[in-house]
Amino acid sequence: MKTEASSDAVTRDTEIQRKEVPESTRIRLWAKAAGRCVLCAAYLLDGSDSYWHAIPVGQIAHIIGASSGKNAPRGESALDANERALEENLMLLCYPCHKRIDDKAYVDKYTVDFLTQQKRRHERRVREVTNFATLRPTSVVTVSADIRGTAAPVSLAQVAEALRAEGYTGMGDDTHNGAFTLHLPGNENDGWAWNAHRTELDRLTARVTEAVKAGSVETVSVFALAPIPSLVYLGSKLDDKTETRLFRRERIDDVTAWAWGDKTPTPKFDISFISRSTPANEATVIVELSSPVKESRLPSDLASFPRVIISPLGQIPHPELINTRVALEEFERVWRHVLARIESDLPDVRTLHLVSSAPAPAAIAMGRHRMRSTHPTMVVYQFNKETYEAAMEITE
Repeated sequence: MKTEASSDAVTRDTEIQRKEVPESTRIRLWAKAAGRCVLCAAYLLDGSDSYWHAIPVGQIAHIIGASSGKNAPRGESALDANERALEENLMLLCYPCHKRIDDKAYVDKYTVDFLTQQKRRHERRVREVTNFATLRPTSVVTVSADIRGTAAPVSLAQVAEALRAEGYTGMGDDTHNGAFTLHLPGNENDGWAWNAHRTELDRLTARVTEAVKAGSVETVSVFALAPIPSLVYLGSKLDDKTETRLFRRERIDDVTAWAWGDKTPTPKFDISFISRSTPANEATVIVELSSPVKESRLPSDLASFPRVIISPLGQIPHPELINTRVALEEFERVWRHVLARIESDLPDVRTLHLVSSAPAPAAIAMGRHRMRSTHPTMVVYQFNKETYEAAMEITE
């Protein structure tokens, strides 16, 4: 007859106990994760060197719990102790992420399936972005700003994923030829902000130009979230002889947010020219891509100028109109055509007033395709409360 004590002993003996993870497995996990947290991509070498090596701060975490006790996170499984210590069941995490996934409050969020998927995706991405034999190196330019009072940062993990999808890899943290990063001061409602944006963008693009002239940069990849006038000005300062790739951010929080789509039909564009009875040395260009530009919001002094309107053919402007690289290229072709037609049909025009509702890469492209020695001065407008106001003038 079993006593209560012997019954408890049998119960304890059936519980799976934690097994030590072999050092060889730990090394493989660090290598496959590239020394970064699988969940948040934090770099897990703290940067402080000690006798020729950096001190690792990452932790090896179990997907299915290391033990099967009632308090073990995700401990219920048919796997035995040896199987739970295998590489397939382990992942590299930073301390905060490790603590979070094992917190009982988040047990429903960090499931075995979710963690397994994140581990596989992270390790696959590491393999792909470090395939230097097939990926072309590129210099990354990131520009961000506070838009309507809210910070619009550019996630480096999302940048890496977008580059990988295009067959590129970033050149690292060397600011001479690798990463050029700028956060523009103030916001669009500050009267001083536009001059500050111009100054900071001049400094940034001068550094890029210096690296190009030195032969350190072959291609440039631009990731930017900022007000339209600043983006057009940025485009006008980029070297049009250097291979430059523009990226747009989709309104999602996924790691693929900056990656271009490839399945949406390419939009066509309608170009409307509205002439005036008398010659004019100024003209208005309205670009409606993300949303319509309401006539009532235009400054009254623009009404007397010849007008060009670019809008999607057969559909209402919307935020996802330019969501493939082919769509951007089609808009660029139309924009170059419009600039050439203004040059031929409106030869007296010396100033273009640009009023635009457009995604970031289209705004950059408008500045980039303006020929400095040929095309008119461009005044770019920003919507402020109830009307569009002149914000940035491009003369060079």
